[in-house]
Amino acid sequence: MTLKTVYVFDILSLGMQRIIYAGEPWGLPLDLKVLPQYLKDDGYKTHAVGKWHLGFFKDAYTPTKRGFDSYFGYYTGKQDYYDHTSDIGKVCEHFE
Repeated sequence: MTLKTVYVFDILSLGMQRIIYAGEPWGLPLDLKVLPQYLKDDGYKTHAVGKWHLGFFKDAYTPTKRGFDSYFGYYTGKQDYYDHTSDIGKVCEHFE
């Protein structure tokens, strides 16, 4: 998502060598520009569908605050397909 190779950017130095579980107070650092932000700079519309596993403990870490115009999906690694819940409650959202 950051467009940086492992040779240029050591993701382990950020402490992101593991899954971000629900309720953990961290995410992909906000000072890192991610793909949708680059695309928006060039005039593209950006949308995401699926799993967002880059942190969500604050609004600033969510997909629509990281460059996506809209997002439909869930923030954790899993969800129930029938009631859209996880071990933290409702996790499926649709943002625009």
